Amino acid sequence: MQATQSLPDAAKDTIRREFDRAESNDPIVLWWDDGNYLDDILQQACAELNVPLKTAEETPLELRADPVDGEQVWYVPHVKEPADKEGDYDWFRDVQHTGSEVEMSIEDLTVHVFGSEQLQAWELKNATQSDDPQQRREIARILHDQLTGGQLPTLEQLRTQIVTGGYTDPVAFVLENGWADIDDNPKTIEQMKDLLTSEGVDAVANESNPTAIETQTRRWAVAEWLIHAGADSELFPSEFRSEPAGAWDLPSLKSVLNKTGSPERIANEYLAEEIWPEVVDQLDDVWALADCAVDATLERRLWDELHADFESGEYATCLNCATERHETLQSEYSDTNRWAQTWEQAAEIARLAHQLDTWDESVNDDVVSLYADEDDGTWQIDNAVLNLVVSGEPETDLPDDHPATETLDDLRIQLQSEYIDYLEDLGDLVTETIEAGAPFVDEDHAYQFFTKESDGLESGQTVALFVIDALRLDLARRLADELRGYVATLPADAPEFAVEESVWLGTLPSETEFGKAALTPGEVQMFDISLVDGELQPLRNNRKVNTNRRNSLLDGDGWTVTREEDEGWQSTRVAYFKNDLDNMGEKELSDLEEMLAQRVDSLAEFIGTKIEQGEWDQAYVLTDHGFVLLPDDVTPEKISRPTEASDSGRRWIAGKDVDEDSPGVLLDASTRLGYLDANVSAFASPLKRFSKQGVGDARFYHGGLLPQEFVLDFISINNSG
Repeated sequence: MQATQSLPDAAKDTIRREFDRAESNDPIVLWWDDGNYLDDILQQACAELNVPLKTAEETPLELRADPVDGEQVWYVPHVKEPADKEGDYDWFRDVQHTGSEVEMSIEDLTVHVFGSEQLQAWELKNATQSDDPQQRREIARILHDQLTGGQLPTLEQLRTQIVTGGYTDPVAFVLENGWADIDDNPKTIEQMKDLLTSEGVDAVANESNPTAIETQTRRWAVAEWLIHAGADSELFPSEFRSEPAGAWDLPSLKSVLNKTGSPERIANEYLAEEIWPEVVDQLDDVWALADCAVDATLERRLWDELHADFESGEYATCLNCATERHETLQSEYSDTNRWAQTWEQAAEIARLAHQLDTWDESVNDDVVSLYADEDDGTWQIDNAVLNLVVSGEPETDLPDDHPATETLDDLRIQLQSEYIDYLEDLGDLVTETIEAGAPFVDEDHAYQFFTKESDGLESGQTVALFVIDALRLDLARRLADELRGYVATLPADAPEFAVEESVWLGTLPSETEFGKAALTPGEVQMFDISLVDGELQPLRNNRKVNTNRRNSLLDGDGWTVTREEDEGWQSTRVAYFKNDLDNMGEKELSDLEEMLAQRVDSLAEFIGTKIEQGEWDQAYVLTDHGFVLLPDDVTPEKISRPTEASDSGRRWIAGKDVDEDSPGVLLDASTRLGYLDANVSAFASPLKRFSKQGVGDARFYHGGLLPQEFVLDFISINNSG
């Protein structure tokens, strides 16, 4: 039953009625409100009726002073017989023949709001009465709040608010809060049962204990969601067979999740508890109910079936199913929900397993394209392995009986092992390709950068170079994506920037001194790597390029070289160098994967800020080499430096006597690199490196022939505004 008017309107009707009954032409209505809850309501009503209102501060005797001609209402917010007064005071005797006395509390006036002839309205008054002063004040507050606004409640909604202390939906209250602070007296229990059964929760009809009412309501709600998701209602006892929600309706518990401020607490209650095991165990197609985000039995069956599919090699199916379940739990609870995070990692594991299982299906003699293709390249495997480590062990926060706590770590270990197999197979493919011919002839090489990009590097333009060491292809692509996101958020009046990527090959061997030397101004024919007195050296115009020489070459071409984030940026041509990625890896820091991911985030913020703050026509993000990052428990084999080598690094040797019989893969004139004027042999195997004094056996290394080490992503940022 809907309220038909507000409390102020009901007060106005009462005043009009009493004036009509008055014998005097100038009637007076004295209104007595036990509890003083109607003060502002009476003021509003009298103002709208244009009736003078007088209020008593302490006793009604005050109202005899300064009488007002015409119609008026005396408002007396006190008891008739004050507890601190002796005797029987009849404060109203002097108005009995000139006006009318109205004794009406906020509870009485509420009855008039719903219509005083309605039996249910009088039942409402019984529900609103309380001998407890504090509880009565709370009830009065609810009545005042709900019956003075623009949208008036139904009788059931008001009764629910009174019982629950503010909720308008009894089912939602119990699902979110349990019995909470509702008192346990039989009258309140019966009221709550009536409210719940009126909403269709027949499962509580025969319960008389608050705990049992709470349990049955929760079981009813989970059954409702399971039925809504597709479970056969006949599998449930009759009192739990709710009508399936319509296409545009939501199950009650799902509605609660959409509105609650405590989704994690609800997840702990409804995903950690087996509620309908006898029903879920009978389901033939459990994945048909994957969008039902409650019941531990369902959650565990879904995981067990996913794991079985994974063990059978059905990785694409696992990916689709895990993604669906992750999206369900993420949308219903949150991104940080531990169940959602576990399924997110399961999806990443399935994706990685599928990539490792299928990468060699498109193998050809173009190793660079195989690795670097933006959509299908195997660089995504490195990215997935990094993500897998960074995402940690989310299952450790789940209940011990969740099957992921026993299986997920095994899957991670299995994939780490398969990743090593992939790297070895990729290394074998590189070896075969190089030995079969000249695979890199048509590629863009880093030493050609200043020549090939001369239009974008003209002295008349403002240009910033960000030379970041060890920015492996997958990290560079993460950085490019984050930069696109950054420039998309710039103000409308800011310049428009286009972020583009291109694949380049770093110098081989892929060591820092050769890679950085290649990224210096000068014609391509002036750069080469040669043996000088038994030492492999990068040369420009036959002069060794070290840090000082590189700075001199850049300075001579008009560049300001800086390694500081706040110095040198006033120049119109800035070359910024940063070496921290190599330092992280070579110092064997713990949590290296997390640090690399965080470094990409900080680089995106730094570069984006510099682009926004400066008036740049063009910017480039370059790198000298990539790297191999082995799983935490894998150590490469140390191989002694052979006698024919006069110089060596971690992954390469050089010397006049180095030939195809030397360890590794020979790089000579036949590989058509265009700059290598020496015999160099480098490792393509991920598990081999040369022993060298002062160099440890870290997980992180470079210098060899795996694409991860020398296939690079250069980023250009163009001001198109």
